[in-house]
Amino acid sequence: MIPDGMKAAIPPEPYNNRKGKQPKLLTDDKVRILLSQPESWYIIGTQDKWISGVKANIESMTQRNISHLKDKGKFEIQQRKNKDGQVDIYCQFVPYE
Repeated sequence: MIPDGMKAAIPPEPYNNRKGKQPKLLTDDKVRILLSQPESWYIIGTQDKWISGVKANIESMTQRNISHLKDKGKFEIQQRKNKDGQVDIYCQFVPYE
């Protein structure tokens, strides 16, 4: 006999019920790639204009999906205008030694 309030269940995938604004530029999948290839630059997105707030949140490690990595290293962001007039956003993870 199972007590009231108890039932068999499989836990959902982590972060599926995450509330608030979700990261669009530096997503969890992109973070995994950057962590597996430290100190390698990748274009993580292209924007119509220069970014500032998102860049600051990533570099200060305040974005929710990377804040737990604050003591492991830092993300560096560079922005360069491409030949189409858009801005390519480059990112790399630099681990602390």
